[in-house]
Amino acid sequence: MSKYQEYLAELKSATLFQNIEDEALLNLLDVMNPEIVCRKAGTSGIPFIDFEKGLFNVVVKGKPLEKLETRPDIYNMPKPNEPGMMMGEIPCLSEMHKSRAPLVKLKGPPPRGPKHDDFDLYLMLMSGEMLTKFYGEQYADAQGKMLRNFLGILAQKVTDVRREKSEAITNFEKELAPYRLNVLCAGVSMRLVFAAAEQWNAENPEYPAVVTPGGSVDLIRDCIGGAPCDLLISADDEIVRSMMMPEYAAGYRIWAGNKMVVTGEGISSDNWEERLLADDATFKHHDPYGDPGGYRAVMSMLLADAYKPGLSDKLMNHPGHIGMEKETGPFGNMKQAKYNFIYRTVPIATGADYAELPPIMDLSDPELADEYAKISFAIDEHTEVPATPIAHALTVPKASLHKEAAKEFARLFLSMVKESDGFLPRQSIVGEDPLK
Repeated sequence: MSKYQEYLAELKSATLFQNIEDEALLNLLDVMNPEIVCRKAGTSGIPFIDFEKGLFNVVVKGKPLEKLETRPDIYNMPKPNEPGMMMGEIPCLSEMHKSRAPLVKLKGPPPRGPKHDDFDLYLMLMSGEMLTKFYGEQYADAQGKMLRNFLGILAQKVTDVRREKSEAITNFEKELAPYRLNVLCAGVSMRLVFAAAEQWNAENPEYPAVVTPGGSVDLIRDCIGGAPCDLLISADDEIVRSMMMPEYAAGYRIWAGNKMVVTGEGISSDNWEERLLADDATFKHHDPYGDPGGYRAVMSMLLADAYKPGLSDKLMNHPGHIGMEKETGPFGNMKQAKYNFIYRTVPIATGADYAELPPIMDLSDPELADEYAKISFAIDEHTEVPATPIAHALTVPKASLHKEAAKEFARLFLSMVKESDGFLPRQSIVGEDPLK
C-alpha cells in the first residue's frame, strides 16, 4: 500500500492534484517520493521552506476537511493550514533567491494559522526539480495534469498580485489627489493638454498637473466612479451632458469642433469609396464602446446611406471592417488595417494621407444636426449616444478638489491656438459655465 494512501482525501481536495485518478496519483507520488513532515498541535509557524534548495511545502493534512472555508473557484488559494496550501513555490521555480533585489519586509506578522492549532499539520516537501523530472511514460499523464494545475495556481497568484498592486496604486493616487491637479483628457486633445501642463507645472509647482489621457467614455466612467478628477476634457460634449449632468457636473464649455476622415497610404477625397470597398481592403477605428472617436467612426458609416443608398451596409458588413468587437482586453484591438476612420486633427498632426468625407458623413456641420440625429450608437446597456456635430468639451466636476486651480488650467488650455492643429472653431456654454 502507498504511504500516501492515508492522505488521499486531503490530496484530492488540493488544486495541485485535481483531475488525477486515485491510483495514478498514488503511483506518481510513490515514484516522486516527497518527504512528509509533521508540525505537532500546539506549535506554530510553517517550517521546512528552503529557498536556497528550492523546497516548498504542500499541506496534505491540517485543518479538518469539514472546517475548510468555501472557495469560489478551484484556483482560489486555500487558507493557511488547509490541505493544498502551498508555501514558497514561486521562488523554487524562478530561483528568486539569486536575485540582487533586497528582501521585501512585510508589514505585520506573516499570514499563518492560530498560534496553537488543535490539530497536527502534515506537510509534503517538494521542489521544482521534483515536479519536472521525467519518471517514465507510465507517469507522464498524471504528471502533466499536476503541472497544468501548478501553472494554474501560479497564474492565480500572479492575478492576485496584479490586483493588489492595482488597488495599492489606486489608493496611493487618492492619497496624492489633494496635492495634485488631476486632468483627464481625451486623446484628441492630448498634445495641447500636455503642452498646457508643461507650462502650468513651471508656474504652479505647488499643484502640479497630472494628465491622464484616454477614451472619453472610459474617463467619464472613471470620474463618476470616484477617480481623482479636477478637470475633464472630453472629445464629445453629448456624453458630458448625458452621463454627468446634473449629478456630477453643472455645465460645460465647448472648445472646438472636428471632422471624421479616413487615413491611409494613397487615399484621397476622390478614391476613398473605391479603396474602402475593395475586396482586400481593411479599415478600423477606435473602440466605439469607450471612445467617441470610435462610435463617431461607426456613425459616419451609418450616415453613408444619406450620401449613397446601400453604402452603409457595404461598409459596416465589409469583411475587412475591424473594431466592432467588445471586450478586446487590456491592449485593445491590435489588428492592423490599411485605413483608419479618425479625427482630421490626427493626419494634420502626422502628415499622413487622408480623405475628406462628404459633410453628411463627417459630423462637422451644425446645419446638418437634424440629419445626424437620425442615427445613434449604444455604448452600453444604459447609454445610447445620438449623432451630433462634433463638439469637444470641458468641465470641472462637482467633486473636484481644486476647482479654482482647475479653472485656471482650463483658461490656459482655452487660450492655446487650435486651428493650426486642424480643430474647427466652435465655442458655447451648456448649463452653468464651469469657469465662473
